[in-house]
Amino acid sequence: MNQPPFSIRIGHQISVFLENRPGTLRSVIDVLREAGVNLLALSLSEGLEIGYLRVTVDKLDVAREALNKAGHLVLEREVLLLEVANRPGGLASVIDRLSAANINIEYAYSADSPTPLSSMIVVRVADPAAAMAVLKA
Repeated sequence: MNQPPFSIRIGHQISVFLENRPGTLRSVIDVLREAGVNLLALSLSEGLEIGYLRVTVDKLDVAREALNKAGHLVLEREVLLLEVANRPGGLASVIDRLSAANINIEYAYSADSPTPLSSMIVVRVADPAAAMAVLKA
């Protein structure tokens, strides 16, 4: 079988719940900056009264500890970290394989890529280990 047009690994994402008002995102970013944590990927979505910040970071334990110490409610989840070809259809082979295996993508967002030839995508599925098995087959 040919090498798939993507690479994949399991990573960890931190979700932080934020009041939907000015300054709350800045407070989280400041906590991470002061702790020396670099953001690798970020997604922010709104709810009625609460915002949901999802980040992957270079120092997971440091980020978790700093955010907890600052009083933020933090959830940690395993996610798939994909590096796909930066061209039309680059993500399609991943989506096709997961769909054929009846694995639902709950959400996804893009991240910084080390090269313009690839795109980094953070993907949340219910069972990351099962998704890894499908994608590595």
